[in-house]
Amino acid sequence: MTKYLLIFFLLFSLASLKANSKYEEIDKQSKSVPDSLKTVEEIAEYLTLNLKNEDEKARAFYIWITHNIKYDLSKINSTFHGSYDKMVNETIELKKGVCEHYSQLFHYLCKSVGIESFVISGYTREKGSNEISELNHAWNGVEIDGDYLFIDNTFAAGYLDYRGNYIHEFSDTFFLISPKDFIRTHVPFDPVWQFLENPISHLDFKNKDFSKLNKIGSFNYKDSISANRKLDSIIQIKKKIQRIEKSGITHYLIRNYVNESEEQIETLIYDKWILTFNEINEKANKAKDEINIGIGFNNTFIDYLNKRFRNPKIGDTQIKSTIEKANLHFYRGKDQLKKLKSLLYELEYAGKSTNNLKATEKHKQELIDFIVKGENKILEVEPSILKNTDYSKRYLKTWKPLRSMVPY
Repeated sequence: MTKYLLIFFLLFSLASLKANSKYEEIDKQSKSVPDSLKTVEEIAEYLTLNLKNEDEKARAFYIWITHNIKYDLSKINSTFHGSYDKMVNETIELKKGVCEHYSQLFHYLCKSVGIESFVISGYTREKGSNEISELNHAWNGVEIDGDYLFIDNTFAAGYLDYRGNYIHEFSDTFFLISPKDFIRTHVPFDPVWQFLENPISHLDFKNKDFSKLNKIGSFNYKDSISANRKLDSIIQIKKKIQRIEKSGITHYLIRNYVNESEEQIETLIYDKWILTFNEINEKANKAKDEINIGIGFNNTFIDYLNKRFRNPKIGDTQIKSTIEKANLHFYRGKDQLKKLKSLLYELEYAGKSTNNLKATEKHKQELIDFIVKGENKILEVEPSILKNTDYSKRYLKTWKPLRSMVPY
């Protein structure tokens, strides 16, 4: 997972520190929630109880997060392992995190009340400088009444002082920022998340060339986002990489992000292979069970036969049923193994990782060996089932007083 770190702005005007008068009442009510509220759903419901508009709900989340979640400097170089659900729950419990924790928490709150939200990864330019930050960052995009806007909860929550200490101080400069304004300081790795009809390239951002913002473009980012959701996850990442490379790789952060995206593709390909393999493996075990059930009924028939269908007396219906079940389960399992073996030979690993390729080949050979062992068992037992099936048909067709003379 990408390491999302925090970039802090050191200087804010007095105006930026003041709350937006439009949301004054919401801000007062949203700075805290009862301690008894522990889940995203409970907190979201409490904060939006009397709110109807999407921007007001987003504002309530923004105020609560920025006033209650502190930046965790101890995790500035750490990599999170686990689900986003776990990340969000930990953020609520510990009341601290890094930029991805802020972004995911806001995203989950929005999702719980039906607001369209996105967690966007990218990088920024340091305030008052032409220098691009050396650290990744994450923020949110939101759709409010059809408009796509930006929110940066992390930057709004506080900053680092000159001694490197975190100052948890609210700055109201990062709420519902327009794409044309936001792109001047925040640039997504993937240009689709600029929410611009004429996206700037990474080279444009590096050179502080924003002339495209004044020109009419033809890129329909809304349709692109909508179409992207319908794609397979691997295809999504591949297309993302293509867009990023087309936009230009002008900084090592962009290259690292592309490399991590390619690793993500490799992981997804491997996981997809493993999923298919496990399905085949599970079905192979079920096929083996079917074969063993068939063998069990065949052994029962042999036991009946050895006792000449007496002691206790075995009726015709039971004789017929036993051999039919032997055939049903045995040949069902046999057919399944044959199909699964064919599927297994066709299952090839499409990734580039040598280690993953070796692992898949090892798993594949082990399962092939398992199936071959089952096929050998079939060859061993099938003559008995065929012979008993033939005998049972002749036996049941013969007049009962003469059945003892039916040859086996």
